[in-house]
Amino acid sequence: MKVTTSCYNRFWIFDEAYQLQRLGVLHRLINDYPKFMTRRWQIADDKVTSLLLNGIYGRVTRKVFPWVSFQTRSQITHSSILFFAKRLPHYLPLDSDIFIGLTTYSLETIERAKQHGITTLVERGSFHPKTEFDLLREECQRWGGSVAHLQKHYDWVIARENAEYQAADHIMVLSNPAKKSMIAEGIPAEKVFVNQCGVDLQLFQPAEKQDTVFRVIQCGGIDQRKGVPYLLQAFSELKLPNSELWFIGGGLETSNLQSVIQKYRADNIVFKGGFPQQELAKLYTQGSVLVLASITDGFGMVVPQAMACGLPVVVTENVGASDLVTEGENGFIVPIRKVEALKEKLLYLYEHQQRAKAMGLAAYQAVKQGQTWDDYGERLVSFLKRVHPQ
Repeated sequence: MKVTTSCYNRFWIFDEAYQLQRLGVLHRLINDYPKFMTRRWQIADDKVTSLLLNGIYGRVTRKVFPWVSFQTRSQITHSSILFFAKRLPHYLPLDSDIFIGLTTYSLETIERAKQHGITTLVERGSFHPKTEFDLLREECQRWGGSVAHLQKHYDWVIARENAEYQAADHIMVLSNPAKKSMIAEGIPAEKVFVNQCGVDLQLFQPAEKQDTVFRVIQCGGIDQRKGVPYLLQAFSELKLPNSELWFIGGGLETSNLQSVIQKYRADNIVFKGGFPQQELAKLYTQGSVLVLASITDGFGMVVPQAMACGLPVVVTENVGASDLVTEGENGFIVPIRKVEALKEKLLYLYEHQQRAKAMGLAAYQAVKQGQTWDDYGERLVSFLKRVHPQ
């Protein structure tokens, strides 16, 4: 079996490509990075096609994002997507058995693949875009932002992705909540395959915490999607002695949440900025709990990463990685936008810190069995063999 996979930006696809290679089925990885990057994932050069012009275009144009409007950012994003999407079909090896592509980037390649009898699988890392738009529109109405511009962006994405879902033989999502959103938008359940992301247990593992501070960590962008206002309010209202809240992730400078951020500014609320994967593990191990208060999050790779470092987790029902949470055993699942629910779970973990440590150990055990990248790869290849028997 020959599998060609593709991506614009890295996401989880380099890990996927390595797994396909490890299991002997990777035919080609088509992406926008130079080969020195794919070598870091031990992917053989002869398996990689690098569309460097797309990578350069995307990285240069994104440099202007901090200084332009949401509408202009959307236009730049659309142009980057189409530039890659129009080139991708020309690099598809026609002797592939299966083509895998990310949503919004893959319509033209799916059409070309089907002309040549190649089985097609489109991957979506988030909820269905219509579900996502409905949730984010409500956030714009609460916290500010142009609903009209958001709608224009999502109308374009929804139309394009619906065409991909119709054309592709199969759809892969990263969680059961994401699958549920697909079904709610009319996609047949049997067309959707769920495969949760893995975690690198060599990189993410428990280590000794260096102090006694009760430290809440949220890792992700500083934006409405991640539920930042609700966690800020919950933590601020608790007023826990000897506690800190760390936000790890970029986007503070361009966030449209400046007013709510300023409202809850305090010495023990720290915006630490973004960090490479290699440094995240050190930060996680200095936490007491990871929170992901997201309004919409197709998976949330930070959740199994933190669990692998021995942290209990508190996530919303709209975090795909809630699939990994056993309520009260290794973490808690709360409704979106419910500040009181966040406060209740954080207060419990603060007042029962030995229990929290035991839950963290259970979290580590939960991802250790069945949630490695090898597990992800084996689930994927098993599925591909079912849909494309030799």
